[in-house]
Amino acid sequence: MFAGHFGVAGVVKAWRPALPMGALLVATQVPDLLFAPLAVAGMEAGVPAEAGLTGYGSLLISAPYTHSLVGNLVLALLVGGLVHVFLRGRWGRDAGLVLGGVVLSHWVLDLLVHRPDMPFLPGGAGDLPLLGLGLWELPAAAAVVEGALVLAGTVLYAWRTLRDHPNRTRAWLYSTGIGLLLVGSFVYDLTAS
Repeated sequence: MFAGHFGVAGVVKAWRPALPMGALLVATQVPDLLFAPLAVAGMEAGVPAEAGLTGYGSLLISAPYTHSLVGNLVLALLVGGLVHVFLRGRWGRDAGLVLGGVVLSHWVLDLLVHRPDMPFLPGGAGDLPLLGLGLWELPAAAAVVEGALVLAGTVLYAWRTLRDHPNRTRAWLYSTGIGLLLVGSFVYDLTAS
């Protein structure tokens, strides 16, 4: 659901144009950005869900820290708090709340698509059941949901940018660039193995 997360950034940017798109794009990916170094360190991993299974949604994710519900809540609070303390004067009084919500949206979207591989508590503490609704088991349905997020983010971002930006040429360039990023990441999601 790489591209779907980016779609959320486009939707939020249309709603809150004062927030930088770069900050929104990064906020949607905070858990995955932290997953990479933890995977290199051997603390988290992605392995094929079944032998020989490749392509869209084919990995069983072992991310007991970055993709736990409580871990994501902590990340959302951390990002939201930092934005509130350091950037609220520049981005608006509720910018921390919005960006913290964008960070948490990552977990909510992953809950929809992941197989039950996301713990409630960091490190899987408490032996609680793993969470995940498993939409990746139905790749076409998962692609439709993700495509809808990408489409919504692209259309709403373009609409707001073209409506409000004083320089029409620059507005078209911004909209086209973000649209290509979102669509390109969606195509990558569909074709990555």
